[in-house]
Amino acid sequence: MVEPSVPVAVTETVKRVQQLLRVKNDKVSVAASPITGLYEVVIGGEVIYISADGRYFVTGNIFESKSRRNLTDEKRGELRVAALNALKDAELVVFAPETETRHTINVFTDVDCAYCSKFHNEVPELNKAGIKVRYLAFPRAGVGSKTYNTMVSVWCAEDQQQAMTDAKARREVKPATCENPVAQQYELGQRIGITGTPAMVLSDGELVPGYVPAKKLIAYLQQKSMPFSQPRQ
Repeated sequence: MVEPSVPVAVTETVKRVQQLLRVKNDKVSVAASPITGLYEVVIGGEVIYISADGRYFVTGNIFESKSRRNLTDEKRGELRVAALNALKDAELVVFAPETETRHTINVFTDVDCAYCSKFHNEVPELNKAGIKVRYLAFPRAGVGSKTYNTMVSVWCAEDQQQAMTDAKARREVKPATCENPVAQQYELGQRIGITGTPAMVLSDGELVPGYVPAKKLIAYLQQKSMPFSQPRQ
């Protein structure tokens, strides 16, 4: 989507950048940025800025000086939220609380990742605290790897939750195949900035890379949900 006020020079540069980044069939949006003379371009999951004359494009973060808000990262967060909200629970391996869900986290995971296994051992504690865990596949070795095939078997298992638990405990998972989203989720992760596992995307789009102990994560989510008027500890 390109706003009518965007100069032709900018749209022409967008096309060249799209070829440079080898991005195909992705939606591209172009709009005025917070800085006069720069246009914000969302392309292939990336946020870049192009000068009004189309001569320059830059990557990096734009900060609002008074509030110190990272406006670029906020935009990336919006993109993550839109991408993940489009996924239904049926496409993921979900561990949900038995009672009220207070928070939802999306976790890109690899069944052969030691810290992913450590995180998974704490999922019952997260569920008890009202946190719903939605797992997405991110086999770091890539599509076609041994890990990828194991994750396909997890997604195709009759009991996905037990298969996930078995895989992360290094127990054998019965080989299975079906129509599955493992490759698509791996590609999605790459597109929105996932580089390792575990990697969590919170409900507001914040990306939290690496392992976070359950107690620390629970406290952080509770803090984020506090009203702005309430002093934080």
